Amino acid sequence: MRTLNHSIESSSQSRGAQALLPLKLLPPPLRDGVLLRPDLQALLAEVRLQPLTLVVAPAGYGKTTLIAQWAQELGRTGAPVSWLTLDVGERDPALFLAYLIRAFQSAFPVLGQDAARVLSSAANLERDWPLVAGALCSDLQRHVLSAAFLFLDDLHQVIDSSVIGQILGYLLRAAPPSLHVVIASRREVTIPPLARLRMEGRVVDVRQSDLHLNLEQARQLLAIQGVALSDEELTMLLARTEGWALSLQLAARVLAEQPVERRSEFVAALGGGSEQLLAYLATEVLADLPADVLEFLRLAALPPHFDADLLADALLREDVPYLLRRVRALGLPLTPIDAQGDRLRFHPLWRELLVRDIHEIVDDETLAAFHRRFGRQFELRGELEEALDHYARANSIDDLERALLERAWPLLNSPRRDTVRRWIEQIPAERRDTNPELLYMWGYSLIVANPPLAAQVIERAADLFRRAEAHARELRAYSDLAALLFWQARPADFAAVCVRAIRAANQARDAWSRGAALTCAAAMLSIRGRLSAALRVARHATAHPLNPAWHWLLAMIVTSIHNQLGRPADALAVVDEALQLTQIDSNDRMRQNLLRQRAMALYLLGQHTEAIALALDAHRYLLDYYRDGTAGVSAAQLALLLSLQGRLDEAAIYIAQARAAFHDLGALAPLASLQAIELYSMLRRGQAARAAAAAAAFVRRLDEVEGIAPDLRLRLLLAIVLGEAGERRQALDVLKTTVQQMQHRGYRLFLASACLYGAYLAGTCSEAELRDVWLRVGWTIAGEDRCRFLPMMPAEALRDVAAAALRAGIGGDAPGRVLSHHLGNETVELLQDMLSDSSPEVRARAARLLGDVGTAAAYPVLRALIKDRNPAVRQIAEESLNRLVYRPPYVLRIRMLGAFTVWRGDHEIRDREWRSSKARQLLQLLLTERGRSLSREQVVDALWPDMEIDAATNNLRVTINRLSKALEPDRPDGAPSAFLVQQGDTYAFNTASDHRIDVVEFVDAIAEGRHADQRGQRATAIAAYRRAVQLYGGPYLPDTMYEDWTVVERERLALAFIEAALRLGALLLEEGAVHEAIGLGWRVIEIDQTQEEAYRLLMRAHAALGERSTALRLYTRCVSVLQNELGITPLPETTALYQTLRDLR
Repeated sequence: MRTLNHSIESSSQSRGAQALLPLKLLPPPLRDGVLLRPDLQALLAEVRLQPLTLVVAPAGYGKTTLIAQWAQELGRTGAPVSWLTLDVGERDPALFLAYLIRAFQSAFPVLGQDAARVLSSAANLERDWPLVAGALCSDLQRHVLSAAFLFLDDLHQVIDSSVIGQILGYLLRAAPPSLHVVIASRREVTIPPLARLRMEGRVVDVRQSDLHLNLEQARQLLAIQGVALSDEELTMLLARTEGWALSLQLAARVLAEQPVERRSEFVAALGGGSEQLLAYLATEVLADLPADVLEFLRLAALPPHFDADLLADALLREDVPYLLRRVRALGLPLTPIDAQGDRLRFHPLWRELLVRDIHEIVDDETLAAFHRRFGRQFELRGELEEALDHYARANSIDDLERALLERAWPLLNSPRRDTVRRWIEQIPAERRDTNPELLYMWGYSLIVANPPLAAQVIERAADLFRRAEAHARELRAYSDLAALLFWQARPADFAAVCVRAIRAANQARDAWSRGAALTCAAAMLSIRGRLSAALRVARHATAHPLNPAWHWLLAMIVTSIHNQLGRPADALAVVDEALQLTQIDSNDRMRQNLLRQRAMALYLLGQHTEAIALALDAHRYLLDYYRDGTAGVSAAQLALLLSLQGRLDEAAIYIAQARAAFHDLGALAPLASLQAIELYSMLRRGQAARAAAAAAAFVRRLDEVEGIAPDLRLRLLLAIVLGEAGERRQALDVLKTTVQQMQHRGYRLFLASACLYGAYLAGTCSEAELRDVWLRVGWTIAGEDRCRFLPMMPAEALRDVAAAALRAGIGGDAPGRVLSHHLGNETVELLQDMLSDSSPEVRARAARLLGDVGTAAAYPVLRALIKDRNPAVRQIAEESLNRLVYRPPYVLRIRMLGAFTVWRGDHEIRDREWRSSKARQLLQLLLTERGRSLSREQVVDALWPDMEIDAATNNLRVTINRLSKALEPDRPDGAPSAFLVQQGDTYAFNTASDHRIDVVEFVDAIAEGRHADQRGQRATAIAAYRRAVQLYGGPYLPDTMYEDWTVVERERLALAFIEAALRLGALLLEEGAVHEAIGLGWRVIEIDQTQEEAYRLLMRAHAALGERSTALRLYTRCVSVLQNELGITPLPETTALYQTLRDLR
């Protein structure tokens, strides 16, 4: 399917509209001549060790400069750093979460995809934020395995939002301990876990008093402006300004203009609070400025940020570059916000003072004109929110409306959707309701927050488009309306929209409208039960361009039909293709609905565990988004899958959910499907007579309930209820009609099940001719479609029809393939009975199928068959024995450092495939003891120490089976495992198998480094040690931290890492790679804070950078840690190093 964004959206994107501003995700560049504070820089040693650092002080104290310096230094040492500068716009939880996800992705690109999908589909983040935060923290737990840092600057801008406070509290509680959060704020931060963290001594607090400049720092700041004061004058200035950096900077600017003899008088006159002091200093500065510069500054302060081109275009001045050079030369507080220093902003307090008196130079009309021009320039640069804000300040509704219409569409598919909606709602209702495009945008912005209102608004917009004969836009509106109604499971309304969409397409008459019309036609045919015709039309639709909504809708229709007809492979192909489209994959509502279809397809392929796990996940997300028809359909599907697997109590929960949703909608057909599922559950619970009586009555009125588009799978299910309850003649009568209808409508897999179950019933009802016909039809379909699973087929019926097929030579290898999947080892018993048949052909078929089945029980049977009197049977038996030897076609890759993850080739084994934590632990135990076998008693004692031996032994047997299935899901039952060795009552991991383990590679890299180091091969040693350090992702098997059998290996590997890291750090320090050496020293201290050699490495490294105060602070910390943790003092060489550094001048 070809997809193209709508022209309006494309043109907006091409003009640079952005959902998120990238500059907010970068630390501000440090200006030349910035005052470096060694005392504060030394605090970074504490920041590296604690989960939270708070820098709280009023404006102008250098908070942003300080944490930007920290971020820069951390980046130099190789630590992952994420940065986010906040402003009032991020009080919207959706935007805050979007920026937070993107900030983490700047350091960890693979992180946050699930969280972003959930965010795009969450209806109410006041309620649903834990879904997004939970997905994000799950990713953080998986990916942030060593120290990483998140910087949040200007948190005071958003902290008034209670939701954002809760999000940050959740992040601090649920994020991994390796994540360190640094917050800068003008106001106190009161997020929930802060009190506990402070009580535990796990917060680094940097307060206003810590940021005060001291005498020497003030002297340096004045020297930058060319001002020199006596010690007495400087002390007085510090007292008057209280060491406030911004006021000192402004004072330096004023003092530079004062005669030397008047400077003392000026300093003595300073006084008052911080705002009054700033106002006084600013007034002094402003009073000295030339009039043209002052006027320029006041106008330049109107936008939140600017560059020379923006100001020139908005102010209609050619001298802007010259004026900016003059402003910089005057030392006024301009802050660059990009690496090149081209984009600038005023300090917030300075900007406030400039704008406060703007009416001194312009009247209201002129000011509005400036705002309009600034809005236009921001608009052209793609910064739509800044543009809209200026238009609103100018009270220019025309510009506001035009900008929204021309440029807001891309933002409606971003976290700024709610922000755009609020701007649209600022336009008077009488204008909005008569403009179809604006009305459409408003409805689209409501889809997530208020679906019923969205449907009403988009329908009104489509009607306005129709009246204006804008049929392409009418059709585009119908695409979103159709998808919305499809979500809500409102078939009548959906069908009506499809009809109107086809009419609009016939008027538009282009390639896009043709694709939309065909999609609607396919939907209408599907609704009427003409499934094969719907698929034919859908194939034609794929040859035309489709927007994402039509593309998704077509995929849902086609996958639903394929699943209904029993063509699961085709359904999976369509789902995979649709999810390749970014607009669909990133929309979690669309994605989860498609995954629900995938779950059904997987079930039809016989992958029951994976299918139910996927269906449960999809339903959980959909239930978070919906309380309407979609949630009901999802719950009904899940109830069916669980019932067929015998999980009846769980199924009852979802039946209740679905019934509540369908009752609210008044949907009779879905309620009928629920009743069929309940009758089947009743049968499985042993209430056969009640189930049969209810099923018989239900069948008689099913046509009336379902109408012209019956789901024939329900009739098969009801026939099985009747047949298994003993009403076989009645069941056979139901199937005669059902099979005929299935053949007419193009069913495949369910037709095979219906025919074969019908053949079983026909045999019990003495209808031999019908039995023979249906046997051939059913097994022919199973053979042609390579089926390995027949849905709904009872085991006894399957045995009967499989045995009949084998004796008659029907279906090729299909009976054996299906038997193996359904019955496992029981298949051998069935086939063994046939080996005594007098016909060599029957024995040969049974022997061939025994090889296909591939279970352990087949070995002795096939070996005995080698002595068969017929040579053809003997040859087939030998070939079957050879096929039972299994070699997995992949390398088993195992990660044990920092996390436990196993991959079969490129496929990660997920929790649902392990099926129990004990299966994972058994593999971990065998890998920990790799190279030697463990007795059954040793394994049981390690995994079930408090359990009786018989129960524990039974658990071990089950766990070994689950582990084998996880590692080798396609290994024939009974074939020797490639990765597990079991000899008698002993167990081991097969070290001769095709596998890779990070622990082995880590140890080998260290050995290579040591060997090269001993030979003086420094470059080789550094490369090997670097490889080892990279392989060490964290502690050995962190999820078994408290298991005795992992302790020794964990300590051994940690010590090996520490030794390698310290040696590598020393080598790198000698080579001049100082920052990399610092990063290694801190990695060691994260593992063991008492590693004295790591402190010495850090002290030498910081001394090499000229950071003597940091080196001395590290010694102080070393002394404290050694005393508190071990009750000892540092080694003489550590003390000697400290004394050497202390005495340096």
